[in-house]
Amino acid sequence: MCTVSRLLGKYSPDKAMAFALLKVAAECGDHDAAFNYGIQLSRGKIMIPGHNSIKAGIVIIKTLSKLGHPMSQVTIAEIMFTSKDLNERTRGIEMMKKAADDTPVACFKLGEVYRKTNVVPRDISMAKMWHIKSAKRGIAASYFTLGVILSTGEGVIDKTPDFAGALKMFELGAAAGNVESMYNAGMYYLEGKGVKKNAEMAVEYLVLAASQKFPIALLTLGKLFIEGAEVNRDLKRGRNYLAIAKECGGADGFIGKQADMVLDKYKHLEQTQCIIM
Repeated sequence: MCTVSRLLGKYSPDKAMAFALLKVAAECGDHDAAFNYGIQLSRGKIMIPGHNSIKAGIVIIKTLSKLGHPMSQVTIAEIMFTSKDLNERTRGIEMMKKAADDTPVACFKLGEVYRKTNVVPRDISMAKMWHIKSAKRGIAASYFTLGVILSTGEGVIDKTPDFAGALKMFELGAAAGNVESMYNAGMYYLEGKGVKKNAEMAVEYLVLAASQKFPIALLTLGKLFIEGAEVNRDLKRGRNYLAIAKECGGADGFIGKQADMVLDKYKHLEQTQCIIM
């Protein structure tokens, strides 16, 4: 009954019904449901008449964290990270480490904490260690982060980048479904960073990213096929990619403006093609 209520609550299109079902599952002792219910309260999505719903939600999550619920521990640890008290932040790190035993999300967050926050002193070696653990346990975004660390020379005294190592991480991330990794792998092959230039491989990775409607990948493919420098010119395919790029990235934003610049720059090719035909 608890599991059914939780699942129905999670997927029901009726929000009021969904919250009611989550509450039923939580009252039955389903900790995942209780966590979801607490999160909705803490975000003000559910109101309890006569009570401070946000505080009530945090109390539920705190209680669950003491019972060892991993995602509750992650949530409370993140709240502790915002404290001005160093001891409180340190306790938050310890709580996140406990959660890391059960959920790879905590590994990812620890990697980010050591890499780019003021919660603890910056420590790239620790950041890499936690991101490696996160990646091995299925968090594809960690491969991307590891690639960025290597590509920028983070943690290296002379900041020397390791493009070959970065590409390996991006390819692993791409294989695991991370769209940023797909795009970066494509650009590395296109520019010959850490590998011999290979336009065919570049297009393969960029097409993967474009299939997920990644605006910059769509823009890059559009430019490649219209310019015809790195790949065989294909005006129709190039225009299609640019049109989708504008849809996904916003016609009035950077992507849209760049797409229009490419179309305007090479519009004479379309006119010439029409004359020849």
